[in-house]
Amino acid sequence: MPSRRAFLLTFLLSATAFPQTLARPGWVGSGMSSSPWWKHAVIYHANPSGFNDIQGMIQRLDYIHSLGADALLLTPLLPDPTQPPSIAAVDEVDDLIHQASRNNIRVLLELDPHTTDPTAAARFWLNRGIAGFHITSTNTTTSQIADLRKLISSYVGQRILITDATPTLDSQPKPASTHETPQLLLNPTLATSTQLNTATFRTTIDATQDTLQSSRNMPVLLTDGPAYPRSFTRFADGKHDLEIAKILATILLTTRSAALIYYGQELGLPADSDPATAIHWDAPPAPAKGKTAPPPDPANPNVALQDADPQSLLNWYRQLSALHHSNPTINAGANITLNHDDQNVLTWVRKPQAVTPISPAIVIICNLSAQPAQLSLKADMQRLHLKGSFLRAIVRSDNATGPMHLESMTIPPYGVYIGELRY
Repeated sequence: MPSRRAFLLTFLLSATAFPQTLARPGWVGSGMSSSPWWKHAVIYHANPSGFNDIQGMIQRLDYIHSLGADALLLTPLLPDPTQPPSIAAVDEVDDLIHQASRNNIRVLLELDPHTTDPTAAARFWLNRGIAGFHITSTNTTTSQIADLRKLISSYVGQRILITDATPTLDSQPKPASTHETPQLLLNPTLATSTQLNTATFRTTIDATQDTLQSSRNMPVLLTDGPAYPRSFTRFADGKHDLEIAKILATILLTTRSAALIYYGQELGLPADSDPATAIHWDAPPAPAKGKTAPPPDPANPNVALQDADPQSLLNWYRQLSALHHSNPTINAGANITLNHDDQNVLTWVRKPQAVTPISPAIVIICNLSAQPAQLSLKADMQRLHLKGSFLRAIVRSDNATGPMHLESMTIPPYGVYIGELRY
């Protein structure tokens, strides 16, 4: 016998507007393109309460779009999973789906794993135009995930399922069909780390490449989420907090994986801050004549001030997200890490299928220490049979200019350098 929740969802569905196929047809992944939209996607994870409500979130869609977000993942909308959503709440989500589609943003939803019938809840929201779900693996079996995935596959528009990587699921038999496995698999290693450890980070980057080669899942890297202390505080040293945050963003957006950005991390929101009140959207009042403006308050990031600052964390995320989407080598090239752990330098190479002057290999270098790092990559490039003598900067976190020669380069404390390998 159907659960009360499933019955109420069915009733509510019949009482509302005619189900929609997608919020807006014609976008990538609607069936008009063979390229899956979710591969290498940037997912923005947010609780509507952080924007005051769903209507507040709708008002900030331009901001979310500016981060290069391909999808907006909402935390569970219902505080009590035994109760159905109200018609008013469904109407608000409908409005969000339609408005987000105008910015080419899909809307995803967290499914509560304690829901009596997750497939009934999923069917209800899929009919509303939701593009997919994240469900935690803690209380979810492989068969439930397979049932959800098969249901999602029956809808047009490349709807997706995201689950967490857990030993329990990894140890269970894998379904034979790709229509029974989630497309995206969250890798929480960076979100559970508490120190900038070069070996740990390098192993995590290697794991994304291994996952792509050995399974049908696309890995998703994340540093923040509702269940984890915020990375801006977790990795802070009190002096290089901004630089460290830029390193984490670089790992998320320039490795061969999809990326999840948790609301506020792109602004450096510290732990124990309420996003609904800590984040200020408008510029502070101009100081009185003869007075100087107070320095920015790190506990209360200001969007307008960061928007106007080319060196801000917000604009760093925007810059890397644009690179993530526009550069084919960053988007889909092979990922090869280099072992410079003894120098506290995290380095990896993004190698296109065919290295040419038009599509060169790209090298990403992150100094994970408070001291300048002296580095030579000549032997590494020779070992990889990559020709080149210098790196031409694409993006760098310092204000220096000019190329860096492979035989001798200096990376500033907690500095990031991304460059093309050139002759």
